Amino acid sequence: MSNFDKLYNDDKQLKQSIINNVITPDKSEAYINAADNSIDDLMGVMEAYKHGSITNEDQVQEQIKIFLEEYTVKLLTIVKGE
Repeated sequence: MSNFDKLYNDDKQLKQSIINNVITPDKSEAYINAADNSIDDLMGVMEAYKHGSITNEDQVQEQIKIFLEEYTVKLLTIVKGE
């Protein structure tokens, strides 16, 4: 296993451990839905840039910032149990 693969796997395990410690089984469906919806949102930003609806890097950065803020709020809401 290369050093990159080891670091990647260690990082992935750390993230999964943190998620498992925070997202309780009763919140797992909400977490999965939030992740799926966020992936769809991010793909939409990428598609918009690809097809010219978003025309410059500043617009892309702003859309990604909005995406990250929305995802953060979704996760915090899940963790807080709201």
